[in-house]
Amino acid sequence: MNRKEIVTDGIEEAPEELDFSPGDEVDIIIYKFTDLGIKVIINNKYYGLVYENDIYKNLIVGDEIKGYIKKIRDDNKIDVSLRKIGYGRIEEAKQKILNRLKKEAGFLPLNDNSSPQKIKEELQMSKGSFKKAIGGLYKEKVINITDQGIEIK
Repeated sequence: MNRKEIVTDGIEEAPEELDFSPGDEVDIIIYKFTDLGIKVIINNKYYGLVYENDIYKNLIVGDEIKGYIKKIRDDNKIDVSLRKIGYGRIEEAKQKILNRLKKEAGFLPLNDNSSPQKIKEELQMSKGSFKKAIGGLYKEKVINITDQGIEIK
């Protein structure tokens, strides 16, 4: 596989001034895997970190994707999420579930009792996000939740 070289000249580890704030969407490049998660380059200017528990898809060094500023720490290091922050994340999860239901003839064998690992494998999201999303879809009368899984009404 021929990946373009990642240029790190001028990338700042803990910048004094930033041109974004928590919740903002940014462009990230997967730079390096570490014990804590994935070190990324944000907007070709800064280093950031996506923690292991926030990774819900397979990535390789050099991938260019969207990320979201999760937190700017007291030491000015930047935590990044691969998913939208706050309620936007749940709306995104609801749409992902609906799209998958449509693709799978209206039924998915997942529900509140499914393991976090199974949900992560099937939908690339946490069990918490899944439960909030299906709860919202159920309240909106879009899906039914059964012992066997979820289905479109």
